Amino acid sequence: MFNRNQELQLMKTLWRLMLPIALQNLLSAVVNTADVLMLGGVSANALSASSLAGQVTFVLNLFYLGISTGASVLAAQYWGRRDRSTIERIQGMSLRYCAVISLAFFFAACLIPDILMRAFTNDPTLIALGVQYLRYIALSYLFMGVSQILLTIMKSIGQTRVSAEITIACLLCNITLNAISIYVLFHKQVINSLRGVAGATAISRALELALCLVAIQIKRGIRVSPVDCLHTPEWLRRDFRKCALPVQANYLIWGCATAGISAILGRLGSEIVAANAMATTLRNLVIVGCNALGTAGSIHIGNKLGCGDLQGAKYAGIHIKNASLVLGALSGLMLLMLYPSVATIARIEADASSLFFQMVWINALYCIGKAYNSSLVGGIFCAGGDTRFGLVCDTIAMWCVILPLGLLCAFVFKLPPIVVYAVLCMDETVKLPFVAIRFRKYRWLQNLTRDRHTAE
Repeated sequence: MFNRNQELQLMKTLWRLMLPIALQNLLSAVVNTADVLMLGGVSANALSASSLAGQVTFVLNLFYLGISTGASVLAAQYWGRRDRSTIERIQGMSLRYCAVISLAFFFAACLIPDILMRAFTNDPTLIALGVQYLRYIALSYLFMGVSQILLTIMKSIGQTRVSAEITIACLLCNITLNAISIYVLFHKQVINSLRGVAGATAISRALELALCLVAIQIKRGIRVSPVDCLHTPEWLRRDFRKCALPVQANYLIWGCATAGISAILGRLGSEIVAANAMATTLRNLVIVGCNALGTAGSIHIGNKLGCGDLQGAKYAGIHIKNASLVLGALSGLMLLMLYPSVATIARIEADASSLFFQMVWINALYCIGKAYNSSLVGGIFCAGGDTRFGLVCDTIAMWCVILPLGLLCAFVFKLPPIVVYAVLCMDETVKLPFVAIRFRKYRWLQNLTRDRHTAE
């Protein structure tokens, strides 16, 4: 067990890593909340269409998350050894993978947006509006993949403040352009407002990439080399696949299940879709501290494991686990406190407003399990390369429990929409005891680094 000074040093280190990430996540959630509120003021259909069309971007982000998580796991550990050359190779390999995926989604959103929308709703109005949104948001895909990897590597080597500053600048740009589009240029014009919001996102993503490249030059961070992007040693590709593929599969399985949940809700009426968009956005706003704790913990534990300090990594994991429960409870309370203000500002229709109120209470409880599971599965376990557990856990919880129950409740038993929603939000509760047991086995305490010359 660590002494008091070591405990204070750990808290100081985690806080230094957490604060920029939390601010970055907070502003991102604030921007998303503002987008929902602004589009909700245009019309419920505009809000619902953008929410459903946004599921395509959500799926794309799952690919980015899988790749960036694999890159972050290895980069954080190699940064513990101060091996910049290997980190540059990891970055180049990740950029190559993201570029291929980004182009695939770009062409799909441009060429077959109607097919993509039909996967989430059968409402002709929502499909038509979503098609307009997708064709413009597709431009952002050309920049997102590259900037996400660059920001991930910055965080992994401790440059969390720089990555946060870049993201904050771009989010401020995004919300400003959104406000101009909705309230100035295209006031009360539904289609043009959706196009404007999507175009604002594309411009902001382009700015984000440009700032990342400038920051690398100014801060002398991990350089971007065409050679590293085109060629990666087999041993490093093998290590990357071992870390990234289970995470990638996990995100896709979880994400497809989440998209399935959206599809179920999308067939229960536009009111519940709009209420869900509001509730989910508000929930994402209050759990930014929990997400930041998991990210900061993953970086710190990765650094510890990379330099061989297994005891320090173990102690940090226990501290983060306990903190996640406290933050989860506080997030739930904050959600309940923010509800009256958000409900007043949003001014959504009466039916959606009633559903929103009930969803807030469900999500307040959801926050505790979400904070605990995301901090451990997405943070601590991944830091030590224990990435397969999350894949198994999410597959069973989402596809064997939640989705079958949700389908039965919605279309066989025809229960009220709010009951269906409550069932669909049980996934974190189902996973929680199994995550707790896995943590105590300490299989995540692994040093994944290699001596480069020996490996080659």
